[in-house]
Amino acid sequence: MIRNTSYWALILSTTVAFSLGQNTADEDTTSVQEENSTESFHDLYIMFDQEQGNTDHIAAGAEYSFNLIGDWGKLEDTEFSISLAGTYASLSDEPYALDGNFHTQFDLWANMGLSPFFFYDYTFDRSLGLIHRHNFAVGAKKRLGRVFSLSYAFMYEMEEYDSTRVFPRHSIRPKVKFVLNDGAAVIDYRTYYKPKLDMSEYLWENELKISLATFYELLSIDFSFKHSFNSRYDDSEILKPEDEWDYDYDTDELTPVNYKPTDYSVSLGLSFSM
Repeated sequence: MIRNTSYWALILSTTVAFSLGQNTADEDTTSVQEENSTESFHDLYIMFDQEQGNTDHIAAGAEYSFNLIGDWGKLEDTEFSISLAGTYASLSDEPYALDGNFHTQFDLWANMGLSPFFFYDYTFDRSLGLIHRHNFAVGAKKRLGRVFSLSYAFMYEMEEYDSTRVFPRHSIRPKVKFVLNDGAAVIDYRTYYKPKLDMSEYLWENELKISLATFYELLSIDFSFKHSFNSRYDDSEILKPEDEWDYDYDTDELTPVNYKPTDYSVSLGLSFSM
């Protein structure tokens, strides 16, 4: 999400991703030899920048993901994934970004017509006042044609802002994915609508990812755009902590600042695969 324009300009110019992959194969020991193959993929992204002098600025971020896809005995076309990420940034020794997340998911029959799944999420974000949020969820994904799918999950959520709340939440996610020219271009768009069970509050999140292969086989250009909306901050004015208020030089006083309901982020980088 955009917390500082120079910060996202920094990310646009310094994003570097490293991808590692490995393949494994399991053999069945029956008289008719069958192979249950699995593939695993590792992706690592690291960003660091520091400026000193007239501008004291530091920004660091990292993301890691692991995917295991294949046939596990009787479980055909099954996927297990783990991802974690974190960001820290400060300007003149004042932090303006401190967030992180962890996600793990298990999909049964991941690429078939109907796929049950389970996932767990852990998130914190200082700029949103979110101390932590836990989500346990079960649901299913339904494929509707080659490019469109729709999923639903029932989530049990625990979140802490100024107090801790525990409640159930729905999650509805339409997704459109185009794979063009044998994978040379991939366009992936998904939107999440996450209302509480009583519909009193909701989260709305959008993700767009575009990956374009270049003349060099192992190099691709990646673009991503993210949008999030939290009705909690739209329905009522909620103040940020006093150390994040603005300073008014005319009155020599601090000006209260409320949390905003909408956040955006844009990133552009190069992806190297090995």
